[in-house]
Amino acid sequence: MKSQTHEFWMQQALAQAGRAFEANEVPVGAVVVQDNKIIGRGHNQTETLQDPTAHAEIIALSAAA
Repeated sequence: MKSQTHEFWMQQALAQAGRAFEANEVPVGAVVVQDNKIIGRGHNQTETLQDPTAHAEIIALSAAA
């Protein structure tokens, strides 16, 4: 399997940020990568979920767990 670049993974995070933007959230996205594979992804959902801890990074880490 070809190893992806940091730019590739950043594009994946930016795609998640786009999802947040479309949902009228602060446009932040995150991906968790292990062994050249996304194992978690997330975007801000603090307004949607009415949860101040629903940040992109927390959601991505929870998905990876």
